[in-house]
Amino acid sequence: MYLIDNCYPVWVPRRNLNPPLFIMTERFFKFRGRFDFSPHPYEIGNPIFPNRKLEDNFFALKLYSLPDGEFKAFYEFHLDHYLQRNPDGKENFFCKVNRSIQRRITFYSVKDPFKSVYEVHSANLDKLEAFQEFLNSIDDWNVNTSTENMLSQRDAEIARLKSNLANLQDRLDEILHYEASEKIVINSGNLAAFMDLMRQFQKLMLPNGKRLVSTQGYSPWYKMIAKNFVHGDKPIPLATAQNYFSSEDSSKYIFISDKDRAFDIIPVKPDNQQ
Repeated sequence: MYLIDNCYPVWVPRRNLNPPLFIMTERFFKFRGRFDFSPHPYEIGNPIFPNRKLEDNFFALKLYSLPDGEFKAFYEFHLDHYLQRNPDGKENFFCKVNRSIQRRITFYSVKDPFKSVYEVHSANLDKLEAFQEFLNSIDDWNVNTSTENMLSQRDAEIARLKSNLANLQDRLDEILHYEASEKIVINSGNLAAFMDLMRQFQKLMLPNGKRLVSTQGYSPWYKMIAKNFVHGDKPIPLATAQNYFSSEDSSKYIFISDKDRAFDIIPVKPDNQQ
Protein backbone atom coordinates (compact mmCIF):
# COMPACT_ATOMS: atom_id res chain seq x y z
CA MET A 1 0.00 0.00 0.00
CA TYR A 2 1.31 3.46 -0.91
CA LEU A 3 0.13 7.11 -0.25
CA ILE A 4 -0.20 9.37 -3.32
CA ASP A 5 0.22 13.16 -2.69
CA ASN A 6 -0.53 12.52 0.98
CA CYS A 7 -4.17 11.99 0.08
CA TYR A 8 -5.76 8.62 -0.35
CA PRO A 9 -4.11 5.27 -0.06
CA VAL A 10 -3.77 3.30 -3.27
CA TRP A 11 -3.34 -0.49 -3.30
CA VAL A 12 -0.64 -1.67 -5.67
CA PRO A 13 -0.08 -5.35 -6.50
CA ARG A 14 2.94 -6.72 -4.68
CA ARG A 15 5.80 -7.73 -6.91
CA ASN A 16 6.94 -11.35 -6.80
CA LEU A 17 10.34 -11.12 -5.18
CA ASN A 18 11.01 -14.83 -5.68
CA PRO A 19 11.09 -15.63 -9.41
CA PRO A 20 10.19 -19.20 -10.38
CA LEU A 21 12.98 -21.76 -10.25
CA PHE A 22 13.98 -23.50 -13.46
CA ILE A 23 15.33 -26.98 -12.76
CA MET A 24 17.82 -28.01 -15.40
CA THR A 25 17.78 -31.62 -16.47
CA GLU A 26 21.07 -33.34 -15.85
CA ARG A 27 22.99 -34.12 -19.02
CA PHE A 28 25.19 -37.18 -19.26
CA PHE A 29 26.71 -37.34 -22.73
CA LYS A 30 29.12 -35.17 -24.68
CA PHE A 31 27.49 -33.38 -27.61
CA ARG A 32 29.27 -32.10 -30.67
CA GLY A 33 29.50 -28.35 -30.98
CA ARG A 34 26.93 -26.52 -33.05
CA PHE A 35 28.05 -26.23 -36.68
CA ASP A 36 30.96 -28.52 -35.80
CA PHE A 37 31.29 -30.77 -38.84
CA SER A 38 34.50 -32.44 -37.66
CA PRO A 39 33.55 -33.75 -34.21
CA HIS A 40 35.21 -36.46 -32.17
CA PRO A 41 34.02 -39.85 -33.48
CA TYR A 42 32.20 -40.55 -30.21
CA GLU A 43 30.47 -37.19 -29.78
CA ILE A 44 26.73 -37.25 -30.34
CA GLY A 45 24.07 -34.86 -31.60
CA ASN A 46 23.06 -32.88 -34.66
CA PRO A 47 25.36 -30.05 -35.76
CA ILE A 48 22.40 -27.81 -36.72
CA PHE A 49 19.72 -28.56 -34.13
CA PRO A 50 21.43 -30.22 -31.14
CA ASN A 51 18.35 -30.96 -29.04
CA ARG A 52 20.00 -32.09 -25.84
CA LYS A 53 16.71 -33.35 -24.42
CA LEU A 54 17.03 -36.24 -26.85
CA GLU A 55 20.46 -37.28 -25.66
CA ASP A 56 19.37 -40.90 -25.12
CA ASN A 57 18.29 -41.12 -28.75
CA PHE A 58 21.51 -39.59 -30.03
CA PHE A 59 23.55 -41.92 -27.80
CA ALA A 60 21.74 -44.94 -29.24
CA LEU A 61 22.12 -43.70 -32.82
CA LYS A 62 25.86 -43.39 -32.36
CA LEU A 63 26.00 -46.83 -30.73
CA TYR A 64 24.30 -48.48 -33.73
CA SER A 65 27.13 -47.29 -35.99
CA LEU A 66 29.97 -48.60 -33.82
CA PRO A 67 31.69 -52.00 -34.03
CA ASP A 68 31.45 -54.10 -30.88
CA GLY A 69 35.16 -53.68 -30.22
CA GLU A 70 34.67 -49.95 -29.55
CA PHE A 71 32.00 -50.29 -26.85
CA LYS A 72 34.46 -49.78 -24.00
CA ALA A 73 36.12 -46.73 -25.55
CA PHE A 74 32.75 -45.21 -26.45
CA TYR A 75 31.39 -45.74 -22.95
CA GLU A 76 34.50 -44.39 -21.22
CA PHE A 77 34.60 -41.32 -23.50
CA HIS A 78 31.20 -40.17 -22.26
CA LEU A 79 31.88 -41.37 -18.70
CA ASP A 80 34.99 -39.18 -18.52
CA HIS A 81 32.98 -36.22 -19.75
CA TYR A 82 30.34 -36.82 -17.08
CA LEU A 83 32.87 -37.33 -14.27
CA GLN A 84 34.43 -33.93 -14.97
CA ARG A 85 31.24 -32.38 -13.55
CA ASN A 86 30.28 -35.25 -11.26
CA PRO A 87 33.47 -36.81 -9.79
CA ASP A 88 31.51 -39.35 -7.74
CA GLY A 89 28.99 -40.16 -10.47
CA LYS A 90 30.38 -43.39 -11.88
CA GLU A 91 27.51 -45.51 -10.60
CA ASN A 92 24.93 -42.88 -11.56
CA PHE A 93 26.27 -42.77 -15.10
CA PHE A 94 26.18 -46.56 -15.36
CA CYS A 95 22.57 -46.68 -14.18
CA LYS A 96 21.59 -43.99 -16.68
CA VAL A 97 23.13 -45.81 -19.65
CA ASN A 98 21.93 -49.21 -18.47
CA ARG A 99 18.35 -48.00 -18.04
CA SER A 100 18.33 -46.36 -21.47
CA ILE A 101 19.64 -49.51 -23.18
CA GLN A 102 17.17 -51.79 -21.42
CA ARG A 103 14.26 -49.57 -22.44
CA ARG A 104 15.30 -49.79 -26.07
CA ILE A 105 15.77 -53.54 -25.89
CA THR A 106 12.22 -53.82 -24.57
CA PHE A 107 11.01 -51.47 -27.31
CA TYR A 108 12.55 -53.43 -30.18
CA SER A 109 11.75 -56.84 -28.68
CA VAL A 110 8.00 -56.35 -29.16
CA LYS A 111 8.16 -54.99 -32.69
CA ASP A 112 6.16 -56.79 -35.39
CA PRO A 113 8.61 -59.04 -37.28
CA PHE A 114 6.55 -58.73 -40.45
CA LYS A 115 6.93 -54.98 -40.79
CA SER A 116 9.14 -53.63 -43.56
CA VAL A 117 11.50 -52.00 -41.04
CA TYR A 118 12.00 -55.20 -39.07
CA GLU A 119 15.48 -55.77 -40.54
CA VAL A 120 16.63 -52.42 -39.18
CA HIS A 121 14.94 -53.07 -35.85
CA SER A 122 16.56 -56.50 -35.62
CA ALA A 123 20.03 -55.07 -36.31
CA ASN A 124 19.50 -52.38 -33.68
CA LEU A 125 18.35 -54.99 -31.18
CA ASP A 126 21.43 -57.12 -31.81
CA LYS A 127 23.64 -54.10 -31.22
CA LEU A 128 21.79 -53.17 -28.03
CA GLU A 129 21.99 -56.70 -26.63
CA ALA A 130 25.71 -56.85 -27.40
CA PHE A 131 26.21 -53.52 -25.62
CA GLN A 132 24.13 -54.80 -22.69
CA GLU A 133 26.55 -57.72 -22.34
CA PHE A 134 29.38 -55.19 -22.15
CA LEU A 135 27.50 -53.28 -19.43
CA ASN A 136 26.99 -56.50 -17.48
CA SER A 137 30.74 -57.09 -17.58
CA ILE A 138 31.43 -53.74 -15.85
CA ASP A 139 28.49 -53.84 -13.46
CA ASP A 140 30.39 -53.30 -10.20
CA TRP A 141 27.16 -52.48 -8.37
CA ASN A 142 25.18 -55.63 -9.29
CA VAL A 143 22.53 -53.47 -10.94
CA ASN A 144 21.67 -56.23 -13.40
CA THR A 145 22.13 -59.13 -11.02
CA SER A 146 18.95 -60.66 -9.68
CA THR A 147 18.71 -61.84 -6.09
CA GLU A 148 18.62 -65.42 -7.31
CA ASN A 149 21.79 -64.98 -9.33
CA MET A 150 23.50 -63.19 -6.46
CA LEU A 151 22.67 -66.06 -4.11
CA SER A 152 23.89 -68.55 -6.70
CA GLN A 153 27.16 -66.65 -7.09
CA ARG A 154 27.53 -66.48 -3.32
CA ASP A 155 26.97 -70.23 -2.97
CA ALA A 156 29.51 -70.91 -5.72
CA GLU A 157 32.05 -68.65 -4.00
CA ILE A 158 31.44 -70.35 -0.64
CA ALA A 159 31.91 -73.77 -2.26
CA ARG A 160 35.16 -72.59 -3.87
CA LEU A 161 36.47 -71.22 -0.57
CA LYS A 162 35.54 -74.43 1.26
CA SER A 163 37.42 -76.47 -1.34
CA ASN A 164 40.47 -74.23 -0.98
CA LEU A 165 40.27 -74.51 2.79
CA ALA A 166 40.11 -78.30 2.61
CA ASN A 167 43.17 -78.37 0.32
CA LEU A 168 45.08 -76.07 2.66
CA GLN A 169 44.12 -78.22 5.65
CA ASP A 170 45.41 -81.33 3.85
CA ARG A 171 48.70 -79.58 3.11
CA LEU A 172 48.98 -78.39 6.70
CA ASP A 173 48.33 -81.90 8.03
CA GLU A 174 51.06 -83.26 5.76
CA ILE A 175 53.52 -80.61 6.91
CA LEU A 176 52.70 -81.19 10.58
CA HIS A 177 53.27 -84.92 10.06
CA TYR A 178 56.98 -84.16 9.58
CA GLU A 179 57.15 -81.46 12.24
CA ALA A 180 59.46 -82.35 15.17
CA SER A 181 58.21 -81.85 18.72
CA GLU A 182 61.51 -80.20 19.70
CA LYS A 183 64.55 -78.58 18.11
CA ILE A 184 68.15 -79.79 18.14
CA VAL A 185 70.32 -77.69 20.45
CA ILE A 186 73.75 -76.52 19.27
CA ASN A 187 76.04 -75.97 22.23
CA SER A 188 76.18 -72.27 23.00
CA GLY A 189 79.18 -70.54 21.43
CA ASN A 190 79.72 -73.25 18.83
CA LEU A 191 77.45 -72.14 16.02
CA ALA A 192 80.39 -71.50 13.69
CA ALA A 193 81.80 -74.99 14.34
CA PHE A 194 78.42 -76.52 13.50
CA MET A 195 78.08 -74.43 10.33
CA ASP A 196 81.56 -75.51 9.28
CA LEU A 197 80.48 -79.14 9.52
CA MET A 198 77.43 -78.39 7.35
CA ARG A 199 79.71 -76.80 4.78
CA GLN A 200 81.91 -79.89 4.82
CA PHE A 201 78.84 -82.06 4.22
CA GLN A 202 78.19 -80.07 1.07
CA LYS A 203 81.63 -80.95 -0.30
CA LEU A 204 81.89 -84.65 0.61
CA MET A 205 82.69 -86.85 -2.39
CA LEU A 206 81.97 -90.55 -2.80
CA PRO A 207 84.56 -93.00 -4.19
CA ASN A 208 82.71 -92.94 -7.51
CA GLY A 209 83.36 -89.21 -7.80
CA LYS A 210 79.82 -88.08 -7.04
CA ARG A 211 78.79 -85.81 -4.17
CA LEU A 212 77.26 -87.46 -1.11
CA VAL A 213 74.57 -84.77 -0.96
CA SER A 214 73.64 -82.10 -3.48
CA THR A 215 71.11 -79.31 -3.97
CA GLN A 216 70.42 -76.80 -6.72
CA GLY A 217 70.73 -73.88 -4.32
CA TYR A 218 71.53 -72.90 -0.75
CA SER A 219 68.02 -72.46 0.64
CA PRO A 220 67.43 -76.11 1.71
CA TRP A 221 70.45 -75.86 3.99
CA TYR A 222 69.83 -72.61 5.80
CA LYS A 223 66.07 -73.14 6.04
CA MET A 224 66.57 -76.62 7.48
CA ILE A 225 68.96 -75.23 10.12
CA ALA A 226 66.86 -72.20 11.06
CA LYS A 227 63.78 -74.40 11.41
CA ASN A 228 65.21 -77.40 13.28
CA PHE A 229 68.12 -76.08 15.35
CA VAL A 230 68.62 -73.56 18.14
CA HIS A 231 71.89 -72.01 19.32
CA GLY A 232 71.92 -72.56 23.06
CA ASP A 233 68.49 -71.30 24.11
CA LYS A 234 68.09 -68.87 21.21
CA PRO A 235 66.60 -69.43 17.77
CA ILE A 236 68.83 -69.07 14.74
CA PRO A 237 67.55 -66.20 12.57
CA LEU A 238 66.89 -67.21 8.99
CA ALA A 239 69.04 -64.34 7.71
CA THR A 240 71.97 -65.49 9.88
CA ALA A 241 71.74 -69.05 8.61
CA GLN A 242 71.46 -67.77 5.05
CA ASN A 243 74.65 -65.74 5.38
CA TYR A 244 76.58 -68.91 6.25
CA PHE A 245 75.39 -70.57 3.03
CA SER A 246 75.34 -67.71 0.56
CA SER A 247 77.90 -67.28 -2.20
CA GLU A 248 81.41 -66.43 -1.02
CA ASP A 249 81.24 -63.39 -3.32
CA SER A 250 78.35 -61.98 -1.30
CA SER A 251 79.12 -59.09 1.06
CA LYS A 252 77.07 -60.83 3.74
CA TYR A 253 78.86 -64.16 3.53
CA ILE A 254 80.18 -65.26 6.94
CA PHE A 255 83.72 -66.62 6.84
CA ILE A 256 84.66 -69.16 9.48
CA SER A 257 88.14 -68.73 10.94
CA ASP A 258 90.41 -71.69 11.75
CA LYS A 259 90.04 -71.07 15.49
CA ASP A 260 86.26 -71.55 15.22
CA ARG A 261 86.55 -74.84 13.37
CA ALA A 262 86.40 -77.91 15.61
CA PHE A 263 86.16 -80.97 13.31
CA ASP A 264 87.34 -82.36 10.02
CA ILE A 265 85.31 -85.02 8.24
CA ILE A 266 87.76 -87.59 6.89
CA PRO A 267 86.60 -90.19 4.37
CA VAL A 268 86.99 -93.84 5.40
CA LYS A 269 89.27 -95.76 3.08
CA PRO A 270 88.02 -99.11 1.74
CA ASP A 271 89.65 -102.26 3.23
CA ASN A 272 91.46 -102.99 -0.01
CA GLN A 273 93.22 -99.62 0.13
CA GLN A 274 96.14 -98.83 2.40
